[in-house]
Amino acid sequence: MRKVLWKITTCISIILLTFCIYSCSNDDDEDSVGSREMLLGVWNGVYYLSQGWDNGELTVNEKEDFVNGTNRFSIELKEDGTYIEKDLYPSGSIKSTSYGTWSYTGKELILKYEEYEELEKWSVTKMTETELVYERRGKVKEDGSIWEYLEEFSFAR
Repeated sequence: MRKVLWKITTCISIILLTFCIYSCSNDDDEDSVGSREMLLGVWNGVYYLSQGWDNGELTVNEKEDFVNGTNRFSIELKEDGTYIEKDLYPSGSIKSTSYGTWSYTGKELILKYEEYEELEKWSVTKMTETELVYERRGKVKEDGSIWEYLEEFSFAR
């Protein structure tokens, strides 16, 4: 009788384990936002938000509006994995242009600036054919203080 119960318990465990593994793999797909193909092309900045908290108190809250009909800030993500980021003065003259490479997996957009050779990792929170929002958050503990920050870019086509 013990051998029969052992075999039944083993079979049930294997079946349950199979369901658990299957359900876990679907969770990864649900966390994805858009796709690499949806990112391709020119995105015009709508706004940039910068917030900071010092020990839970909001100390920085700045929002820069890029709209005003000027396409003042833009990023072009190219098929070959390179990008061009342009920041223009309101008058239309080029203020700065940055180049580099980019990659996207799931919901993480990684930009590597060519001139600084540094990586920026952004979490994509919204992506449609016409709207893109990505952000990064962080927390630093130093000398008994906790500094938290949020940076967010919003784009449209």
